[in-house]
This record gives sequence, C-alpha cells and structure tokens, in this order.
Amino acid sequence: MKRLLCFLAAIVVALIPASSAAAADMVHPLAYHGGYYMSNFTIYPLYYGKWNGTDITNQQAYLSALGSYMSGNGAPAGRQPVMNQYGVRSVGVAAAAQSGTTATPKSLSDSCISSAPPCSGDVHDIIAAAQSAGKLPAYRADRLIMVFPAHGFSSPITGGCGYHQHASSIAIYAVVPEDCGPFAGTPANSLVIPHEVFEAAADPLGDGWDETVDGCTTNFTYGSFIFPGPTDNTAGGSTCSGSGYTSKDEIQVYGWSYADFRSKYDALWPAGWRLYSLQSYVSPSNQVLYNAVWRPSGNIGEIQVYGWSLNDLRTKYNTLWPQGWRLYILQSYVLNGQVLYNGVWRQNMDGSEIQTFGVNYASYRSQYDSLWPQGWRLYILQSYVLNGQVLYNAVWHRGNMPEIQVYGWSYSDFRSKYDSLWPQGWRLYNLQAYVVNGQVVYNAVWRPGDHGEIQVYGWSSTDFRSKYDSLWPQGWRLYVLDTIYVNGQPSYNAVWRQNTIDRPL
Repeated sequence: MKRLLCFLAAIVVALIPASSAAAADMVHPLAYHGGYYMSNFTIYPLYYGKWNGTDITNQQAYLSALGSYMSGNGAPAGRQPVMNQYGVRSVGVAAAAQSGTTATPKSLSDSCISSAPPCSGDVHDIIAAAQSAGKLPAYRADRLIMVFPAHGFSSPITGGCGYHQHASSIAIYAVVPEDCGPFAGTPANSLVIPHEVFEAAADPLGDGWDETVDGCTTNFTYGSFIFPGPTDNTAGGSTCSGSGYTSKDEIQVYGWSYADFRSKYDALWPAGWRLYSLQSYVSPSNQVLYNAVWRPSGNIGEIQVYGWSLNDLRTKYNTLWPQGWRLYILQSYVLNGQVLYNGVWRQNMDGSEIQTFGVNYASYRSQYDSLWPQGWRLYILQSYVLNGQVLYNAVWHRGNMPEIQVYGWSYSDFRSKYDSLWPQGWRLYNLQAYVVNGQVVYNAVWRPGDHGEIQVYGWSSTDFRSKYDSLWPQGWRLYVLDTIYVNGQPSYNAVWRQNTIDRPL
C-alpha cells in the first residue's frame, strides 16, 4: 500500500526537446524485438559480372576498413563503435571471390524481396553456383554473404539500390550493385555497403533490432573512408552518430537508501544519464535498499514509480499505455507483508506488450504456453515470495527467438544446465535469485548467442566490487545485477558482457 512507503511514491516525468541542430536527423530510439543479431561474423564478398581488378582492390580495402572499425580497432579511449550497443562486436572480411565474368547486365530477381523463404531467383542462383564451385562457403549464422553485381546490373527492390535479406534462419545475404550511389567515390557504392552491413548485423531475420541506419543522413570518417552514422541509442535515440562512436560508460550504486539514490538520480538526469538497471531489496532491518546502473542516454524521457502497490501501478500503467509508454523496467519486493513495485516506462518501444503480475507458477506457465505459439517471448521475468508462496511477474514482447527457461532451480542444477548449454551456443538473457524455505534458488532464461560473458553467483559486496574493478578496464560492463540477503549478508549475482549492449532485461 502506498501509505506504507509514502516517501517512495514519486514520479519523474522528463522530456527534453531535441535541439534544432539535430532536427534534420531526428529518429526514435531503436527497439529490440527479441530476435537474433550477429555478434561475431565474417563478410564473404562475391564480385559478380565484369569487374575491374582495381575496383575490386579498392572495394576490398573499404570492406576491410569497415570490419576493422566495427571490431573496435582504433576506438578512442572510453568509446565504442555505435553498433556495439546492438550486440555487434567483431567483423572479419574474407578474400574476394569472382563469378559470372561474362554475364550480361540486367535487373536481378529475388523472390524473397516480396515473399518469405524458400527463396528463388537470379541472386540465389548466383550464390548457389558460387558455393558449388567452392568460391563461397555454405551459409552459416555467423556469415554474411555479400553479392556485388558489376556495372549495368541492378537489384530488384523499389525505391532503393542495395538490400539485405535472409533465405533461412542461417542464410543471411546482402546485394549491393556497383552502380549504387549515393555519391561518386571509390568505391562508388561505399555508403550503401556499410548501411546494409550495419542493418544485416543488427536485424538479420527481421525480428532483431530496428533498422539502424534508416532515417540517418549523418556520415563520419574512419581513416580515409566514409561510413554512415547509425542511430545512437545512448544519445536518447534522437540523433545519428556523427563520429561513429558512443560511450561505454556506466555509473552504479549498490545498497543505497531511497534518499541517496534519488539524490543521485536527480544529479545525473540533466547530464543525460538514464536508468539501465534498477532493483530494490529489503535488508534484515527492514530497510528498502537500491541497486541502480545508469548509462548515457541523451534526452530520452522516462517515467518512474517507486514502492507502489499493484493497484496504483496498474492505474498508472493504464493511463500511460494510450500515450505510447511501455515498461522498460519492472521489479517488485515484499515489505511488511506487502508487495510493492518499481516501474520505469519509456516511449517509442515496441508497441506490443502483455503483462502478468503476482500469479502462481501454474497460472504463469499456462499463460506462457498459450503465448509462445502466438509469437510472444519473455522480456521481463521476476519471482518474489509472499507468505511462503512463489509468485511471478512477467512481461512478454513480440518475437520468435528460441529460449530455454528454468524456474526455482538450485545453484548446482542451474550451473549444470548452464555448462551444458554454453557449448551449444546459448547465453543468459535473464537471471534472478531468490530465497524460498531458506534455500537460494534461480530463475534463468537463455537465448542463442555466441558472445562472451562472465558471471559471479553469491559473492560478497567486497568480492563483487573487486571483480567489477578488474573487469572495467578490459571493457566488460554489467548486463545483469541481482542482490539478495543470505544469512543476513548481501549476496551478489552478476553477469558482464563486453561493451554496453543497449538492451534492458
């Protein structure tokens, strides 16, 4: 009930208008739809038709520079390539392959432009023939095949020039004809190439991130090369990068009182810091304590409530929904036998959302099983214990990503499951510990991935902080932070990933 924690019943609504200087490149924050993104991949270029050897050499140099930039080579201290925040970390470029040197220029066909796989048409015949001849490798989830048709060829899309597409869940390809603009340079299609690479990497199957470059006209230089500036979510999603880099900073507080947390929040807000992670938990002395992680997010707006009853939270939710606000963070805790909620909303997130609050496992599981075949996937999952019963909060977003979940498992069983899933290419998406009947148990959700991650479980605050400080200079940043009390002492679970992937749990 609100009266039990009246000093926590605070709302902040902050919307800072974009400056007129940025108005030309005004874009919305990009949303993550739960799908696959290419963390580490290799570009396999196929030059089709009559190409000049010098042009191939120049284009390969451009591709190599693009891969080097996206991999973070030469990044300024404390900065990361913009695509890192969408999970893209390392890009290689294979040697040039050629085929069809006597082919007559024409408009190439591709059925997947207008319909779902399986695909047919000239583009797929070209790729299949090159694979059969050993000039291209087989499709794989960490490979992007790029077809570069020579002068005179055109792609089958309307209102554009190059494009990226998929022929299956592991068959990712892009087509950029040599005659693509938008300016006369070497190579002439240089800005179209990174545009398609950026967007194929972040959204290869159409259900990952929003298209990262659409809507952006800002360019930047890397050495002697020009690349387009993708949307920078750490700038509030209101600007396109003019440098190609963004911050990988974060600020954290652990176990702070509400007054201290709120003072820190208010100090950070005007400097463009926004919440990435928020957790409240109750100490043995019945004090509500806060963990929080902030990241640079420019002028993005957010609305928060702290320590509200479910009834008040739902009333607020129903008011905000038609205005386009969606849950970004949802977390509950139990104080004096009452369930209280923290909520953070942001605008312009994926518009679809289904939630459930405080239901038992049977009800939660029934809803999960009903939503799964309809294309809904977990966005937020949290359990809490009330009067000895485990209850569940969950938020689902649209998506078709595979996921594996465990609920209320002991550490040994959870760890055994983790170790078996790791070599199969599964990575943690959600992790939470809680105490029931005196035992620490875990909820976890895994999704496919190939990135590295470092985890600690049940560490003291001193050991956790020492680990954090050792990982920071190596570029590792918090992905999950979760604290519970065990035997009267705070116990930390944490997952780090390299760089600041801008996707909240």
